[in-house]
Amino acid sequence: MKADQLMVPVYINEKIVLDMLAIIEDGFSTVSQVSYTEHKDNSNSQKLEAGVSTSATLLSKLLKIDLKGELSHSGNSGENESVAKEKVHTNLSLLSKFRTFLVDEKILKSGFDVTNMKIGDFIEIEGELQKNPLINYMDIFVDLFRMADIFSEKPQLGGKTQAKAQKQQENETVKQIKSFADELKHSGTIDFILSDAAGTVVLSAQEQYLSNDNISEIIGGHFKILGKVIAICKDETENIDLLRKTTLSILPIDLLTELFSGFQNDDTKQFNLPELKTQISGPAVIVIPVAIYA
Repeated sequence: MKADQLMVPVYINEKIVLDMLAIIEDGFSTVSQVSYTEHKDNSNSQKLEAGVSTSATLLSKLLKIDLKGELSHSGNSGENESVAKEKVHTNLSLLSKFRTFLVDEKILKSGFDVTNMKIGDFIEIEGELQKNPLINYMDIFVDLFRMADIFSEKPQLGGKTQAKAQKQQENETVKQIKSFADELKHSGTIDFILSDAAGTVVLSAQEQYLSNDNISEIIGGHFKILGKVIAICKDETENIDLLRKTTLSILPIDLLTELFSGFQNDDTKQFNLPELKTQISGPAVIVIPVAIYA
């Protein structure tokens, strides 16, 4: 057992892992959920295993998967006892098996090198995981309004009407910002950014496969990513549009600049806000992640 096989995942696209292994192994001979009933009669013990399952949450449970007919049988005629054994797999052990296959067959490329990278390549890279900078900016902006509301002083009696009008305006602004942030996630996918000295990786991840709903717990951590390349920007003349999944992607760059100018006025300059970016300049790649792990 090698150390790199002992992974701690924060994201596994279980469907891709299962589909790839089914292709590699030319189908599964057995896929069933581990469950059994035990019957004792005259000191003889029999175990019957059943419960076939092919639901979407199949890999989130403990699985019994016989990939190569790995079924052993031993019997004792003196006691008339029969035992059947099959290997037990989890989603992580299947991921490890898939990664081992890619390594052994020299299919998996390591490191970020756009000159030696093609669309369709399986790659494994590592770096610091960050939020989509556009979503990150919007989230911080909303938090600023929330914190300002907590620490704001109560208005004097004569200024309550004006304060109420200002509060309503702020609430409307926050609502619009939240709606915009939701638009970036409406497809059920969310972009993560992995920074590397040689370039940037944009991970188009599906939220349903994240092991923790609280994304902030994994942001800033150092992770490895196993995934498949779907787009490549080889130099600074090319870029990845962070709005590509939204209806805003049809707007010209001049109109977008004017639209976002309201977030970069004199009032916001006093805060330590991150850079507002709608594009990632090359060298950069878009990757569909199979797994994100430490």
